[in-house]
Amino acid sequence: MVRYLELIAIVFLAVGGILLASTSATASPSLQDTAVAQATPTFAPARLDRPATVFPPSQADIGAQTYWGMCMDCHGDHGQGLTEEWLNSYKPELRDCWQSGCHGADYPENSFEILKGGVPALSGPGSLARFSNAYELQVFIQENMPFFPTGSLTPDEAWPLTAYVMRLNDRQLDTLNLDEVNGSVIPVHRDVSLPGKQLPGVLILSTVLLLAAVGLAARNKLLSGESVPKGQRANFFHHLHPVRIPARQSRFWYTLGAGGLAVFLSLVLLFTGLLEMYYYIPTPDQAAVSVAMITTLVPFGSLVRNLHFWSAQFLVIVMTIHLLRVTLTGAYAPPRRFNYLLGLGLLVLILLLDFTGYVLRWDEGIRWALVVGTNLLKTIPWVGEALYRFVIGGDIPGSAALTRFYAWHIFGLTLGAGILIVWHAFRVRRDGGIAVSPPEVRAGKDHITRFELVRREGLAMVIAGLVLVLFSLAVPAPIAPPISDASAMTGDSRAPWFFLWIQQLLKFGDPFLWGVLVPVLVVVVLGLLPYLLPNAKADELGRWFPPGNRIAQGLSVLMILAILLLTVLGAFQ
Repeated sequence: MVRYLELIAIVFLAVGGILLASTSATASPSLQDTAVAQATPTFAPARLDRPATVFPPSQADIGAQTYWGMCMDCHGDHGQGLTEEWLNSYKPELRDCWQSGCHGADYPENSFEILKGGVPALSGPGSLARFSNAYELQVFIQENMPFFPTGSLTPDEAWPLTAYVMRLNDRQLDTLNLDEVNGSVIPVHRDVSLPGKQLPGVLILSTVLLLAAVGLAARNKLLSGESVPKGQRANFFHHLHPVRIPARQSRFWYTLGAGGLAVFLSLVLLFTGLLEMYYYIPTPDQAAVSVAMITTLVPFGSLVRNLHFWSAQFLVIVMTIHLLRVTLTGAYAPPRRFNYLLGLGLLVLILLLDFTGYVLRWDEGIRWALVVGTNLLKTIPWVGEALYRFVIGGDIPGSAALTRFYAWHIFGLTLGAGILIVWHAFRVRRDGGIAVSPPEVRAGKDHITRFELVRREGLAMVIAGLVLVLFSLAVPAPIAPPISDASAMTGDSRAPWFFLWIQQLLKFGDPFLWGVLVPVLVVVVLGLLPYLLPNAKADELGRWFPPGNRIAQGLSVLMILAILLLTVLGAFQ
């Protein structure tokens, strides 16, 4: 009996021990989990460290330093906002800053109230939803940040901050410095493919042009003196020239190469303009943006735009030199008077083409051209208002004005200039080529063939192309932020350089007299020189400053010097 009771006790003890062990085994994880859930989360102090210095720093690297010192307290170390997790980086007594008042209704002056919901995140899904491009984000940052004092950021601080915020959203733009021009074409919510550096390609092109120039120079030296190279027949370009050209008058010191360079620059303008048409959008809200896109996002777009812009400026200079050369050598004497008028008309069309192309940028830099330049039309008696509406397409510059300037630039003026170029070249050939004295009274009897002249012109064009490419690489074409109010005159509004002299004349008084009548009289006087003043005699042609047209020489030089002086004064004021 005792043994039976002992056995029962042993069984009970064994079962109790097993149950106790089982209970302990299942309870331990629960206790452990409870302890972990109740533990106070820790914050890694290293997250508060200043970002490492990078040399040379990108724009976003500079913005990272500013963000650390000015923005991180509220927006978090990676743009997560004022979350509960980020508040753990604060001292316990500062974690509810709304209760302390600094973010509440009694926020400091020059600051703003932060709602209890927290600070919006700068990165992650749904962030920055109100902004479509980097320019809009930069404007908001500069106008509304930091917390105190609000709006105290400079553009040099706001743009790096914008670049850093873009980096927080995995928009890596380290090879591009954001600014108020290209910022309008850089989206916030999608990646863009930035073109590679154009320098290697430009250097290759420059090397090819340099080698071509050396090769052509060597070939010209080798073939110098030959009447017609063996096996070569005259082609289209040869037939544009007389069979024989006086050697003395074909030298660079006499022609200055102005006529051939004008044709070359016109061809560059045509080719680069056609390329730009694939991207340019002639609407007020997209014109400046599309120009910025060409410059920023299109491969070799900045080079093409620079070539187009500088070709236009150099063309104005070259054609003015050509006009002055013809006047100072008396080369407009009969039978070349009409062709002189064609050349003068072509110069006027080129100036209008340059003016309309200038307006097509539709940015803050074209205000004078758009507002003052077009308002001068209103000052013309009787027809001024109607002419203004015809050019602008309404009462104030807007969408219709841009469309009409685009149409004139692409079709009307370009077609007219093309016709005059062909007509002018035809008349040069028909009138016997360059103006020289008759053979019986000519000092030099040597001639060159048209084959040699074409070779010289080819070499000159290659050298001019090399200089133009290198200049376009070194000096970018001007560009400004998109225009805001097309009808207002704000800021530093200057005329394009080729009309600075007219802007200076306007300071003398009546806008119609000085802004319209005087420029028209300058063109009329230049056009009447061969008709009203004595011309150079036949035996005086083919040299500089013939005595027969000294009055015309002096008058043209005075007008050109006056225009040049007014232009320089306008550039430095």
